[in-house]
Order: sequence, then C-alpha cells, then structure tokens
Amino acid sequence: MLSEVTTRFFGYYPGTVALVASEHAGTRNVLSVGWHTALSADPPLYGVAVGRERASHPLIVGSGHFGVNFLPFAWARAVQGAGVLSLHDGPGADKFARLGLTPLPDAPLAVAQAYLHYGCEVVQVVPTGDHDLIVGRVSEVRFDPAHYDAAGLFVGEAAVYLGRSAYVTTTSGREVYPPEVFED
Repeated sequence: MLSEVTTRFFGYYPGTVALVASEHAGTRNVLSVGWHTALSADPPLYGVAVGRERASHPLIVGSGHFGVNFLPFAWARAVQGAGVLSLHDGPGADKFARLGLTPLPDAPLAVAQAYLHYGCEVVQVVPTGDHDLIVGRVSEVRFDPAHYDAAGLFVGEAAVYLGRSAYVTTTSGREVYPPEVFED
C-alpha cells in the first residue's frame, strides 16, 4: 500500500543498468546508465539519458554512435564501476581495461561479456532537465543465445540495480499471463 509521501525522486525502483559504450577521435568510454528505454519499434529507436557533464556525452554526440550493452549479474561489479570511475580521472582511465571489459573486434561498442547489445546511430538529442535524452536508431542487435529460451525470453541472471550501489539478480521463478487469460 502506498502510505508514505516524500520529495525524494531518485532510487525507488529496481531495474537493469545499461553500459553505454562510445568512441570518438581516439577516445573510448563506457558509462553506466540507469535511465534508458525502448522508444519505438518502427523505426527501432532506443533512448539513453546522459548528463551533459559526463565524459561520454561529447563522445556520443561527436561520433553520432553509441552502444547499449546489458551484462549478467556476474558482471555487476563492472556495471557499478562504469558509473563510479570516470574518464575525467585522467590518462590511463580506460574503463574498459580497468573493469576487464572486452570490446568485440568487429563491433567496438559491443561488450563481449554482454547478453544483449544494441548498436545505435544518434538521430536526436533532447534536453530533459539535467540530462539529455539521446535517441538512437538501432542499427544492430547482438545477443548471447545462452541467455534466452526458444521463445526468445530472457532466462539468464540479469544484474538488477536497487539503488545505492546494491544489485540483486533475477530468479528462476516466472509467471506468464498471455492475453487470452484476460478474455471473458
């Protein structure tokens, strides 16, 4: 029951955190993004909210490309680290290397450890308060079939962010409610 009222907005939700990879003019970065969403199926659009002060922002806008990667629970430390560490920390701050992440040779914005990757081309940057919603047209989807069943449903262990640096994982319990169960 909703019984408490607060002015605090951030941190009342569980959800996956995407690792957004970018590269421009010889500089690459990976950033943890908790605010991200599918926006359209046709055309396929995906949006990520990135603070303008983040080192990844000019890399994404400058290159016109970004990669959205979802890592399993076993990689939750790297997911968190991509948000804690900063490219602004100076030379040698390559977060891919520091976190043990491997970009794919033929798709440098795809992280080999991910179970799902969207390669995106920037189509719009929408100012939204203290972040920009960077909208990308999904030009490539890669996935690890070991994390999906025959119907294409995720069966892996996702890193679910609770807020305040805490992660849990998905379980094997599952309920399915197809549309026909709601028909009278």
